[in-house]
Formats: sequence, C-alpha cells, structure tokens
Amino acid sequence: MAYTQYETVVANTPDELTAKLTQAIADGWQPYGSPVSITEGFQVLQAVVKGSSNVGGTPGDITSDSITDASDVGKAVLVSVDAAAARAATGSGTSDFSGSYNDLTDLPAIPVEGDAAMLEAGTDVIAHTWSAKLIHDEIARQIAAISA
Repeated sequence: MAYTQYETVVANTPDELTAKLTQAIADGWQPYGSPVSITEGFQVLQAVVKGSSNVGGTPGDITSDSITDASDVGKAVLVSVDAAAARAATGSGTSDFSGSYNDLTDLPAIPVEGDAAMLEAGTDVIAHTWSAKLIHDEIARQIAAISA
C-alpha cells in the first residue's frame, strides 16, 4: 500500500464526526475502514488516509488491467458497456439454436393426446395426455353406467 498519510478524525457525536469528515474529504482525505465508537468519553473516531492504495504506490484509477487475479474473460466483463457485450465476453448467447424443439437431437417422446375410446378401454400402456374434459366425461359415463 502506498498511502502517504494516515490520520484519525475524532468527534464527540456522530453529527460532529460527519461535519469533520466532510471537511477532511474536501481537504483530500478519504475515510479508511469503519468508524469506531469509544464508550469512555463517548467519542467516535474515523481513520482517514491520503495517497493511493494502487499496487506499486502509483496514484491513479484502478483499471481492469490492474486486477492481477482476474482472468481475461473477467476483465472483459468488467469493461463491458452493456449486457450484450458481457454475454459476448463470456460466450453466452452465442448458440445457433433456433429455439425450436424440433431442431433438437435425441428428442424424448412427447405423449400424444389420447381419445375417449382409449380412456374408456383403460388398457393403453403408452403415455398419453388427457384433457380434463375428457377425463370428466369418462368418469361421468362410468358413474352413469354403475347407477343404471
């Protein structure tokens, strides 16, 4: 770390600390860490620093290139200007899949819709889909047959 100066702002109340920190920031200081409250005397302290935390002690903006443990893909995502650029950086959304189920390979069998005769027979061993109306009508038919 290349901080060149380190100080502590001390205040007796949170409002006083806010006012003193506002002035310190205007003077080029930056808060460092969290405020600390000391119960004896009811003081509130905040560390402040001047200088740079950049590697090598050189002041300036931190860029994606200065993040040494980020991958090239991670750096590309950091500098992406929008979601499409981030997807391109990670290779997401680059498939040529049309979105149609019929364009897939190794398709599972989708059950076909059954009819009333199949439902009435009740012997089909192939998966089918049944509408609620068809099931209702078959149950009603069976109840009527029992009642007759």
